[in-house]
Amino acid sequence: MSLWFILLLYVLGAQGQIADIDRLQHDLSKFLSMPRYNSSQKSWTRMSIRHALDGVGLQTISHTFIPDEGDELGVNLLSIQRGPHYDTSDDKVVVVSANYDTEENSPGVDDNGSGVAAVLETARAMATLDRLYQRNNTIIYAFFDMKHQFHVYLALRCLFFWLNRPQREHTHSPINISIFFHALVGSHAFVEEVLLPYLSRSNASVVGVLVLDGVLNFDAFPATQSVPEGFEEIFPTAARELHEHNHMGDFIQLIGRVKKDDVIVQHFLAAFARSTGMNAGDWSFRPWLLLLRLPVQGINSVEDMYRMHPYLFADHSSFFFHSNQNMDLPTIYISDTCEKLNRRGVRQYCPHCDSLYMLTDQNLRFLTIIVDTVIRTVIQLSDSGANMIVDELYFYQNANDIST
Repeated sequence: MSLWFILLLYVLGAQGQIADIDRLQHDLSKFLSMPRYNSSQKSWTRMSIRHALDGVGLQTISHTFIPDEGDELGVNLLSIQRGPHYDTSDDKVVVVSANYDTEENSPGVDDNGSGVAAVLETARAMATLDRLYQRNNTIIYAFFDMKHQFHVYLALRCLFFWLNRPQREHTHSPINISIFFHALVGSHAFVEEVLLPYLSRSNASVVGVLVLDGVLNFDAFPATQSVPEGFEEIFPTAARELHEHNHMGDFIQLIGRVKKDDVIVQHFLAAFARSTGMNAGDWSFRPWLLLLRLPVQGINSVEDMYRMHPYLFADHSSFFFHSNQNMDLPTIYISDTCEKLNRRGVRQYCPHCDSLYMLTDQNLRFLTIIVDTVIRTVIQLSDSGANMIVDELYFYQNANDIST
């Protein structure tokens, strides 16, 4: 066995697990288990995120923005791992993101402390791998503010505006309905004020955006997973799969657009298969993936919008519906279905039970598998030299499992 392979076994752990369950639990229990709603609460959280990234040598940037309503400034936190082609037309960008704010009075362990912890762990893993292997593409880690603030008022205002727009604006372009989702203030500001200007200036491109929003809640009991009204009509294949699994909440949901996001979806599916194969072999209920492919090009009316709304009211919509539709931003949304309405287990009935109660061994193992999948996907999308080595580790462990 070569020296580099022995070193990788040491870095990634003897079982091939890239994500560190202890660090994930530490982050969630120490600074992602308290409300992050007002300015002082969010300021303390940003300080903790900065400290975590500083620990692996990653600098952070504050992106301050002014929302359409209210007198509180929003602050996104960004960390950029530049590739060798940064700020040139040869650069390809990967975005790994999560919102860090919460509903008022919610501890927000799952929604969305788990997403923040996942992004932090991905940054740590990639920083470690960067010391060993070359990476060709740029990675941006983005922590969004103000997903949960102002959204009721803004949604109503946008609906009124859309219904009363001049007849000449009655076109079938999806960009016309983007106003419904601009209540997702922080992610919208990032796309419009940071990402699109960078792409326009440099002629770089985006190879993939990953939006993480609640990736901790695992409930392998029958009938613990509900779905929005009309789910069976929009996603008949997914509805059948869910029925075959007795409506258990034992899956991760992946949302992407038809055709536009197919490539990044396939990368994530392959990474998930390897992560579960290496790390969930002993589970009685092995986590599985529910893929929802959104036909967003077919949204042409208010009725269409309301039908699709449960699958769009999260930060991925800021990457779907932006001001420059000539720029493709391939995006996937990764969630345990906490979006819009909590639809899994006890959180269906107690949305504010999102506390340290969520940090069970089973939930943490589920989270670790999802983060492991995210890291493997980012390794692939960022064109890191670690990709070949991680693949070899996978085959090495599989061979050992077969021999034993």
